[in-house]
Amino acid sequence: MELHHLRHSKTLESAGYDSATHTLRLLFRHGGLYDYFDVPGEVYEGLTTSAHPWTEWQQHIKAAYEYERLE
Repeated sequence: MELHHLRHSKTLESAGYDSATHTLRLLFRHGGLYDYFDVPGEVYEGLTTSAHPWTEWQQHIKAAYEYERLE
């Protein structure tokens, strides 16, 4: 999965999305790589086009989807 840099965020470094599995992958600037499951494509698009990705993550992703921290 290719990750794309989120230049509008001081906390989120990059995001990627696998449309076949509906998996959102997020890399945080201070460490931590996470996969979020069953995320609709429009949620990923909203995150990557937002002027405030961190706020978008907090309001629409953080508590809404199952996730796993990757090593």
